[in-house]
Amino acid sequence: MGNEVKPNASAGKKKVWAPIVIVSVLLIGALVALVMGMQRIGQNGSQPAPVLLADRSHYEMYETRPDSVLLTYSVTLRNDTDEELRDFALRATLQSDYKSGYLLSPEATVRKWGEKNSTFTLAAGATQTLDLILTAKYHKTQRTASGDLPQLYAVYPDGSEGKIEIVNK
Repeated sequence: MGNEVKPNASAGKKKVWAPIVIVSVLLIGALVALVMGMQRIGQNGSQPAPVLLADRSHYEMYETRPDSVLLTYSVTLRNDTDEELRDFALRATLQSDYKSGYLLSPEATVRKWGEKNSTFTLAAGATQTLDLILTAKYHKTQRTASGDLPQLYAVYPDGSEGKIEIVNK
C-alpha cells in the first residue's frame, strides 16, 4: 500500500476550468467581431453608403414609353467613409411621384445614362457626378413627374444595402 498513487485534486479542477476558459475566449472573440461589424454598419442599420449632395444634384427630364416612364437625374455622390465603396448598384424610390398618383409603385430601377446595367465604385473621400435614368411604371395620364430627388440606396453584391442620405453640403 505504500506505493499507491493518490489522485491529484488539482488535475480534476483543471479539467473543469478548461471548457469554461475556452467558451469565454470564444464569446469574447464573437463580441469583438460583432462590435467591429456594427461599426461598419451605418446609422440606419445598413451598409456604408455615399451621400447625395442635393445642392449639386437635380432632375432633368422625363420621357414616357408605352409601358414605363424614364426619369433623368444628374446626381452628385460623395463617399464620406474611410473605405472604397466597390461594385454597388443603385435602386431608387420616388415617394412624391407615387403619392401624387403619377407612378404605380414608388420603386424604380436605376442605371447610368447610356448603359444597360450599372455598378459603381467610389474611392474614400471622392465625389462623383452621375447622369442616371430611373425607370418606373406610371399611370398613363397627363400628369408629369414632380422633379423631386429620388431616395437612392446602394446595393452591394452580397445583397446588403445602404440608404444614401441627402445632404446640402
